[in-house]
Parts: sequence; structure tokens; C-alpha cells
Amino acid sequence: MFQAILFDFDGTLVDFVAADIQSLKWLHTRTGATVAFDDFLETAVAEIMKFHDLVAQNKIDPLLMHPFRLRHSFARHKITWHDDYLALYRGKLLELCVPFAGVEQLLAAVNRKTKMGLITNAYDAAEQKERIKSSGLDIYFDTIVIAGEIGIYKPDPAIFLHALARMDVQPDKSLYVGDSLTHDVIGAKSAGMKTVLLSQTPKRGSGIADYVVSSIGELQGLLEREVWAE
Repeated sequence: MFQAILFDFDGTLVDFVAADIQSLKWLHTRTGATVAFDDFLETAVAEIMKFHDLVAQNKIDPLLMHPFRLRHSFARHKITWHDDYLALYRGKLLELCVPFAGVEQLLAAVNRKTKMGLITNAYDAAEQKERIKSSGLDIYFDTIVIAGEIGIYKPDPAIFLHALARMDVQPDKSLYVGDSLTHDVIGAKSAGMKTVLLSQTPKRGSGIADYVVSSIGELQGLLEREVWAE
């Protein structure tokens, strides 16, 4: 039996993509913009990818993600910008941070069996703490590590080892669950942890994970059958 099970947050326990799209759609409607939402969304996605690239090159402050993305998207479609749009978007994103179906039941079950940790790659630690609290999942974790708070990002093995040190657990006695092959599976494996890839769609190279599941229900079955029983 593992001494600790650690989880990724966005994409694994909560649906950030759906919340983001709904928040952008709500904001787009509020502005009265004439551009079609699909075109606006395409621009917003392109701008967020551009921002991540700039962060990776150390060319921009990671905490500027929302204003960079929204201002550039508005400018691209000639939508008049008002400063209160940023707070409105943030508020809606926080409101829509809800767990996937079955997540709370899974975490409650895991919590009764072993230590639990959360590692999230968010840039803005203060905002991410609010989102985790809003989701109602914070109560299940012994430790929560936010990359932006410590300045180490997945897949760097140091962030996984940092979390494990907080929990006083050795890597080979721990299991990590995430939806990204690069950031979660490869990162955790490089730290010496066992890994679970949680992905609704098949991913190329998924065989590098120790376990692969496609749903929260399948994950709970795996834990009950092969992990908790060990």
C-alpha cells in the first residue's frame, strides 16, 4: 500500500477548460461584441499559448496572464476594453471551479486510507488557493503545493520531491495522478514516483505511465483493486 497519493488539480480533479470557456463566453456576451464567440475564443486560446511561451523564455511576469490574454484578445477584435472586465472574468472563473463528477467521493475514500497531496502548476498562487478552496476539495489534502508560490514548475522533479518532503514520504512509496504525460507522468516518474495517467482520450506514449485510466470511476476501481490492496 502506498503511503501517499498525490494529485494534479486542473484537468484532473476540476475542468479548467470548460470553466474558462464558459467564463470567456459570459464576458464576451457582457461586452456586446459583434465578433462571433468562436472567433473570439480561438484568439483567446492562441493568446494564452503565446503567453506560456513567453513565460518559458522568462520574457514576461507569469502573474500577468489574465490581463495579457484578455487585453490582446479584445484588441485583436476591436472590442472596447474596460478595467472591470478583468475582475469580472476572474470572479466567474472562480465561481465555475467545480470538481468533475465523482471526485469528492473518490478523495473522501482515499483520505480514509492514506496521506494525500496536491501539486498544481498555476502561476498565481493567491488565485489558485481561492480556486481550490472554492472547489471544496482543499479539506482532503495534507499538503498543497502551488508552483507559482515556490518558483518550481512541473515537470521539474524538484516540485514533486518538495511535496513529498512536506509529507515525510519517500518517492517509491507514493503515487501521482495527473492528466498530462509531460508535466505529470514524466515529472513524477523522474522523481521516483509511481504514476497514473487520467485521460478521457487515448494519448500517444501513455504506456510510460504505470497505470492508465479514462475516468474518475475507473481510477477509484484501480485504487481499490491494485493500490489499496497492495
